[in-house]
Amino acid sequence: MTAAARREAVKRTTEPSLEGLLEPYACGPVHFSGGADALYDRHLMLGSLTDSARAGLRQRYEAVARSMRDILAQRWYRTEQTYDRENPKRVYYLSMEFLIGRSLSNNLLNLRLDPMMRQVAEDKGLDWPAIVEVEPDASLGNGGLGRLAACFLDSMATLQLPAMGYGLRYEYGIFRQRIEDGWQRERPDNWLRYADPWEMPRRQEKVEVKLGCSFEVHRGTIRTIVGKPSTLLGIPYDRPVVGFGGQTINTLRLWGAAAPDGFDFQAFSAGRFVGALAQRLVGESVTRVLYPDDTTVLGRALRFLQQYFLVTCSLADLLRRFRRHNTDWSTLPDKIAIQLNDTHPTLAVPELMRILLDDARLGWDQAWDITRRTLAYTNHTLLPEALEKWPLQWFEVLSPRHLEIILQINQCLLDEVRQRFPGDDSRVGRVSLVEEGSERRIRMANLAIVGSHSTNGVAAIHSRLLRSQTVRDLAELYPERFNNKTNGITPRRWLAMANPYLSDCITQVIGEGWITDLDQLAKLKPLAEDAGFRDAVRQAKRQAKQRFAGWLRAAA
Repeated sequence: MTAAARREAVKRTTEPSLEGLLEPYACGPVHFSGGADALYDRHLMLGSLTDSARAGLRQRYEAVARSMRDILAQRWYRTEQTYDRENPKRVYYLSMEFLIGRSLSNNLLNLRLDPMMRQVAEDKGLDWPAIVEVEPDASLGNGGLGRLAACFLDSMATLQLPAMGYGLRYEYGIFRQRIEDGWQRERPDNWLRYADPWEMPRRQEKVEVKLGCSFEVHRGTIRTIVGKPSTLLGIPYDRPVVGFGGQTINTLRLWGAAAPDGFDFQAFSAGRFVGALAQRLVGESVTRVLYPDDTTVLGRALRFLQQYFLVTCSLADLLRRFRRHNTDWSTLPDKIAIQLNDTHPTLAVPELMRILLDDARLGWDQAWDITRRTLAYTNHTLLPEALEKWPLQWFEVLSPRHLEIILQINQCLLDEVRQRFPGDDSRVGRVSLVEEGSERRIRMANLAIVGSHSTNGVAAIHSRLLRSQTVRDLAELYPERFNNKTNGITPRRWLAMANPYLSDCITQVIGEGWITDLDQLAKLKPLAEDAGFRDAVRQAKRQAKQRFAGWLRAAA
């Protein structure tokens, strides 16, 4: 069959109607635009007190985004209701980064509403590319680790797996880059300057985080007060994670930090205006910035506190959900799988142990068995100097109970090593969770491996070198725990959305099944020598280059 014949056959079977696109979302006979009750026009009026004729680009973007959230809200709610009713095993993905990018185009694509939106934009004379460009990138991640997390969430929603992501709601990213006179200039990346239409605050589900110390503002810096316990609040903000086709809409829950008492009225009345806001400043600083400067002790300490905050909030939340339907703690590994994305959430090991020992009142052996069977760990680096090691003293100050548990885990580990490898004292020193030296440190990678049932690398060669070099001793001790999971990317964002011209070209000849099953791209092989298909691909490449050139011209 020629490419032209394939296009005609595919068109007859895949072209959706507007009613068909909206029907799965159970949002009723809504209209996007064209009247006071239409979603877009209504959000312009009620949200910005303006109309379509006077609205600016930001107002148009917010109205479109909120209209899309209205459409997906019922399905999002029903997804969570289904999980709550069926009580399935859930996946919880803990990561300090989620490089999710912009949400509007991605959500429209996965909802399969992008044809409708393009038609509406054309009918109303909207500059659609400019509206999309208004949305800031969510400054929740920086590199491959964060992008992997975002792709996993997208894939799990598309596969209709009961899954939830946990991260931090950073107010500022690393920086916004500007090139001036040939030099890079860094500017604050305040991506939350305006209200984010995609996030849903859940203040009624806040979590208390207990610290073994307090903080105060002293001469312009934050100073630790050792031995004076304090509390932070974790405020959850939920974002929809739309699976392709919109059948399943999972949740990315981000934690914002706040102080229980953010304003000292007595201090303010006494004229100490800055001091009156000290606790609020300290609390909100925990999630102020993605990647605090690690060249300073204070920057590294803040990163450690961020990790503690993420783990404590997330475990309290997911176990609260588990306990709504399950009374037997021994079933935890059958109902919950917690994936640690790199060493950053490794404090989940002692925190889960603390909950099982102190709150659930389980014995050590049972608590340790449950913890290891519940947790799994993804390693992202082979460089020993890049594997996190935190000063033991910081544990003593922030959470001495966690340190007690880690040292007990370490004692059990070293006893096991001495029994398996008698007389090999050097091996004992290498696998120990405590690195000895002038400053004793906790080896977080070792703790993650010992405290979980699975350790994976992110490429075949990476996983092999991890086992044979970086953590060889632990791999020899627990060979059955090591495996490989090669990184992948979602074809929805990185082909269907990133290159719509090539995507349309492919879909026209083999249908859209490839969007959720890349193996179907093999159907293109018979068309390798088809002149019509090759011309279409060349045209798609030219259109993509023209699109990029137009963007570069506008952005320069």
